[in-house]
Amino acid sequence: MNRRQSNFNVSLVLRSLICCSLLTVVLPVLTYGQTPFALENLGQKIDSHDARMTGRGSWGMAVFDSVNPGFLNIAGLSALRHVGLKFTGYGERVASDYADGSRKTFRTLTPDLRVGLPVIKGRLAVTAGFRVDRSMQYTTISDTLYDVGEENLVTKEEMVREGTIFEIPLGVAWRPIRQVALGGTLGMRRGTIKETFSQFFTEPTTLGGIPLFLTNARDQNDEFTGLATTYSLLWLGSGPLRFGTSYTPSHDLDVHRTVTLVGVGSRAKKEFTLRMPTELRAGLEFEFTDRWILGGDYQWQEFSRFSGSDEWSVALEDEETFSFGFERKSAHVRRGGWNNLPLRVGASFRHWAYQVGGAPIKEQTYSVGTGFPFPRQMGYLDMALSYSLIGDQAENGLESHVWRFTISVTGLERWW
Repeated sequence: MNRRQSNFNVSLVLRSLICCSLLTVVLPVLTYGQTPFALENLGQKIDSHDARMTGRGSWGMAVFDSVNPGFLNIAGLSALRHVGLKFTGYGERVASDYADGSRKTFRTLTPDLRVGLPVIKGRLAVTAGFRVDRSMQYTTISDTLYDVGEENLVTKEEMVREGTIFEIPLGVAWRPIRQVALGGTLGMRRGTIKETFSQFFTEPTTLGGIPLFLTNARDQNDEFTGLATTYSLLWLGSGPLRFGTSYTPSHDLDVHRTVTLVGVGSRAKKEFTLRMPTELRAGLEFEFTDRWILGGDYQWQEFSRFSGSDEWSVALEDEETFSFGFERKSAHVRRGGWNNLPLRVGASFRHWAYQVGGAPIKEQTYSVGTGFPFPRQMGYLDMALSYSLIGDQAENGLESHVWRFTISVTGLERWW
């Protein structure tokens, strides 16, 4: 390797690290809200899909790529020949309709950061990262009128729910034979969810200078800790078809809850355990020409067997996601222009894990995407634009339209 090429690769990874650090610090601070469904039950599921997967419909269980690796199926990382760093961020605009009106919110987030390190090139690799699993970021403020005797008591009631449940995955990928790759991940799960309900009395506030009613609030803070294991397999075969699958057994999340009443002066603590259900994923990928790939994934999680919170369990049911789409791979033809760029299009359909308004929540997403390869095939800059319709106002009482722009940067570096 010459000095110029080495300096280029080092500077590329350094720039990626700096950008990733800035996004990780800045983006969560800029969070303003999700859909109203984030106030309900388990919150809103955050997909651990990079922009490449999102653009083609959010499938990627059968990815086996050493230049643009996917981290959805850890077994595929056995293809790595260089150190790989990938981070993903997105910005979205949400328009929500409900019985009392409508609301627009904006949100930015960095849901996924991964690194893969080849131990034996093309055979054995290790990985670590950070992945957001569920998020609850939403605030509501409403004017409420109470009749107290002959007086009309006007209050402002505020409900805030904020927090995330995230995972720090440590994994290994191994290809014992050419046609089969195996993977395993130990995920350290953590998170905090804070719920605050406040009442602000606006009029009448005093009688002869003496306060009639005091502002009061109820703060509930839940801290989650647990471990999850995932086992994965990738079958490469000898032709254009690949198959990938993963299995995550049920696991426990220990919860430490603190409830504080402001204005009354009371605090209570409680500890309990949530039993998170089994999750299965499977996907196919078929290269029907030199450049075109057709693929799809299926995800299922048995939330009907969730236990530990009676309040949540009543509305829970199994979660399912179907996703499929096409991808035209990059080409490197001299003067090929835009025809050299990848092209992706796809769709996904999800049945959420819980009901709202006595009816299940359905989500449908349509997406397109492209990307730009780095020189010397040392990584990718991928982008995707997607539109989602979540819920139905007639059935759930809530409906959200989500426009999202996703961007991922993959940087590769030779390390020996």
